[in-house]
Formats: sequence, C-alpha cells, structure tokens
Amino acid sequence: MDENDRARALPRVHRLRADVFYGWFVVAGAFFVSLVSVGVGFYGQTVFLDGLIHEKGWTRESVSAASTLYFLTAGVAGMAVGRMIDRVGTRIPLATGALTMAAGLLWLGRIESPAELYAVYALLATAFSMSAAIPLSTLVSRWFHAQRSKAMSLSQTGVSVGGLILVPLATGLIASQGLRSATVQLAFFVVLLTLPIILFVLRETPGEFGLWPDGRTEPSPAGPPPPPPIGTREVILSRSFVLLASAFAGILVCQTGTAVHHLHLLREHLDTSVAALGATTLPIGSIIGRLATGRFADRFDKRSVAAVLFLLQGAALAALSATDDVIGLLSFSLVFGLTVGSVFMMQSLLVAELWGLASFATILGVLSFVASLGGGLGPLLVGVLADRFGGYPAAFRTLALLASLAALVVAFVPRPQLHRDAA
Repeated sequence: MDENDRARALPRVHRLRADVFYGWFVVAGAFFVSLVSVGVGFYGQTVFLDGLIHEKGWTRESVSAASTLYFLTAGVAGMAVGRMIDRVGTRIPLATGALTMAAGLLWLGRIESPAELYAVYALLATAFSMSAAIPLSTLVSRWFHAQRSKAMSLSQTGVSVGGLILVPLATGLIASQGLRSATVQLAFFVVLLTLPIILFVLRETPGEFGLWPDGRTEPSPAGPPPPPPIGTREVILSRSFVLLASAFAGILVCQTGTAVHHLHLLREHLDTSVAALGATTLPIGSIIGRLATGRFADRFDKRSVAAVLFLLQGAALAALSATDDVIGLLSFSLVFGLTVGSVFMMQSLLVAELWGLASFATILGVLSFVASLGGGLGPLLVGVLADRFGGYPAAFRTLALLASLAALVVAFVPRPQLHRDAA
C-alpha cells in the first residue's frame, strides 16, 4: 500500500495535516475525550461533594460514602470494560459511556435523598469506566511504542485541563443556578464534545491503515523484543501483579481521598471564590507533572519513576496536614497536583512495559479494579477520620504514611519471569 492509498483510507480529518502521523490525531482526540469524561468523572467528584453538602445539607460522611461506592463500582465495571475492549475495540464502549454519563448527570441534578445518590453514582461510575482511562490508554498504546510515554502524557493532559476548566465552571454554575441546572449543562457538554470525536477521529490501530506504531516505516523498532503474550489469569496471580496492584491501591487511597475532599478542605479556611480558584491547583499541577513525566519516563525504569511520584505525593500530604494559611494550602496543593495525573498514567505504562499489548485492556481493567478498591476507600476514610479526629490534619498524616509505604512496594515489583526470558 503506497502513501496515497494510506492517506485516502484514513479519516478525513487527516487532510488537515496529511504530513503528520495519524497517531497524533488519535492523541488529540483522546485529549478532548479525557477533558470531558475524566474531567467530569474524577474532578467532578470534589465539586459534587461540596455542592451536595451545601445545597442539600447532607453530612460529609454520607456523601463520602457515595463517592466510595462510585470508585468501587468504577473498578468492578473496569474489568468488564477491559475484556470488552480486547474483543470489540474501544469506540463502542467510549460512545456508550458518554451517553450514559450524560444520563447520570441529568439524574444527579434531580435526586432527593442520599440513598438515591448511591444509585446515581453507580451509573456515573460505570460510564466513567467505559469512557475514560482504560479505552483511551489502550488506543494510545496501540498507536505508539517508542514514544508511548510522550503520547500518553499529552493525551492524558486533557484530564487536567478538564479539571482546570470544569471545577471552577461547575462550582460557579452550582453556586449561581443550583445543582439541577448545572448538571443539565454538563450533560450537554459531554455529548456534544465527545461523540463527534469518537465517531470521526478515533481509530483502533495503525495496522488498519497499513501503518506501524510511532509512524515507522518498518515492522519492528531497534531494541529488546516486547514480552510474549501470556494468559490474563497467569498475570493476575503473579507476584509482580499482586505487588503492583497493592501499590496502586494504596496510593489511590491517598490520591482519591484527597482529591474528593480538596475543595471542602479549602472552603474551611478560604472564602468560596478563593477556594474555587485554589481547587485548580490540582489540575494545573497535574498538567505540569504529567508533561514533565512524559518527557523522561521512557528513559528510566518506570517502577522507579512511580516510586518517586508516590514519595512526592506523601510529602505533599504531610505538608498539607500541617498548614492552614493561604500560601501553604495553595503551594502544597500544587505539589500534590504534580503527582495526580502521572500516577494514573503510570498504571498504563507499567502494564505495557511488563506484559505487552496482547491482553493490555483486560490486564489494565483488573489492575484498575484492584486500584479502585483503594481509591474507593479513600473518600470515606478521609471523611471518617476528619469527622472523628478533629478535622483533616489527622487524615492527611495517615495518608502520607500510606503513600510512603506504596512507594516502597512499587519500587520492588519484580519483572515477570517471561519478560526476562524473552529479553
């Protein structure tokens, strides 16, 4: 197949820059889908928690429990989504997830009791799994090999930009118009931005168009061969997977618990407008941290990169537990934000590095499930500790210790034996 045939086979959007490898169009599409799906599904949690507490008068602990259910449900759904992707591709789950998320947002604006909130959050969590990290990471990993960290960091920066835009936007909408009106507008935003990209830009693999990953002109790159395909059951029962999953479960207790409560923490010490602005330190830091990590992660052992990120997150949490002034809260929130996006990104990069792409989505789905067990406990743990031990400092000191332990575990995850044999 010559170059002209390839260009005609690619989606029409490629004509905008026919000289650019189409994988970068996939990265751009994943960026905007992440902006919406993860911006609403992850950063939206802190906005919804704060809005429900203030508008409905519900307790911090009850809303936190619903957030815990949200992340647990997302983990369970992620396993099914991973298997689905390895069988039917990514675009069907992505489109279904976007429509389901819009429906869940419309329902969220009309709930009347905490019990109903649990059902809404279960629906939103399922949508989040179908339209976020697992399908988008799978897409980008298929289109890139040597530049995978760079491509992943650029595509997932949409998550942070989504938080940067959607947190103050949604906070302002809820404050001025109420939860019902705000969620209607967010639902339309989800559908109108994501569906055209899924239908007209995203494509499954470079092989469909006679292309190779990274835009290469030959079938295999220089360097060691990728790990051979092995069964998913063999992977998840291995010592490497158990330790990796344990480390990410631990760090997501810290990350999710802090992210969900972050706006409410700031509201305890700052006025509403400053707190809403302060909440953007997480996505701003995440953009900076993810882009920096993407530039050098392919040059180093990704287990070591993950360990450094975990330690930095623990240090930020320890600092947040010991300050209540404006400068300290905003500065240490920014440091915490530097790790947020990169931690999520490292899950995908480590799965690809350790076990290859043959069952990538399925393995990532199981890892996401185990990690989500920790992430699900985070909001509830922070809420309970804060309510029963005099506020957030005790909770954040506990999280700082847990982040340090997770760093130690991830640093010593062994490479799978099959990978060593292949190399």
